[in-house]
Amino acid sequence: MARSPKPPVTGAGSLRVARQEVPVEYEVWFTADGRTTGGRGGVTGAAEAMREAFRRGDVTLSLQDGRRLDIAIVAHAEGSPTAFFEIPASR
Repeated sequence: MARSPKPPVTGAGSLRVARQEVPVEYEVWFTADGRTTGGRGGVTGAAEAMREAFRRGDVTLSLQDGRRLDIAIVAHAEGSPTAFFEIPASR
């Protein structure tokens, strides 16, 4: 029997980009296979901050519940307030 996917974690947080905290809205889908945890999602904030986050690649996302995630920005369209990321799997 296939498992239904868990709903995303959403909220307001901040993205640390170039030593600056930028307010963002986020949506995170966590994945787990029993040994590793990772995930993917999207962040929305100031378009220029999303551009800089994409240029840098690796940034830190602070969630509303206090968790901090090291993420890799993998997609952003020039001028868009939204960027997409992956959370590298940890063991």
